[in-house]
Amino acid sequence: MKKKYNTITCLLFISLFLCNTSGMAQNKTSNALNVLPSEINSEIYFGMNLADFKNVIGSDLVLETKNDTDFRLVYSQKTTIPEIPTVVYYFDNEQNKPLYEIIINYQNEEQAKKAATLLFGQPNFNQTEWRIKIQGFPEIWSWVYKNKLIVVAKIYGSEWIDEWNKE
Repeated sequence: MKKKYNTITCLLFISLFLCNTSGMAQNKTSNALNVLPSEINSEIYFGMNLADFKNVIGSDLVLETKNDTDFRLVYSQKTTIPEIPTVVYYFDNEQNKPLYEIIINYQNEEQAKKAATLLFGQPNFNQTEWRIKIQGFPEIWSWVYKNKLIVVAKIYGSEWIDEWNKE
């Protein structure tokens, strides 16, 4: 009976372990598909419209920021994460107002570069930038500028589309 009990206990432990690691793999996959640091809410994705974004984040947690352009809407969010004081979100100001750019402000350039390398590996475009293609998702272009990790999605009609095609 003792051997049977140990076998059952062992099998239960293995199944619990596999369930937990399967859940972790799914979370990692969804973050990889969103190509955003894990500190960014996993419900945020490129192409989502402004209304859905506000529902996910909560209107009281993001502030519309004044900008000198009429082609985009800018929202910023303060965080409680010491390495990331603020995150800035750019939405196109036409059609359904899709999210096309996220700027993650780190404390310093070193943290921004480390985060980029963890997310994307070594630069694969222009020696300091990343271009990522994942089937079924918008193409991503990313780079570090000072203390900022800038992640842009190829959303037609957004400000970057002409630059994207210059490659």
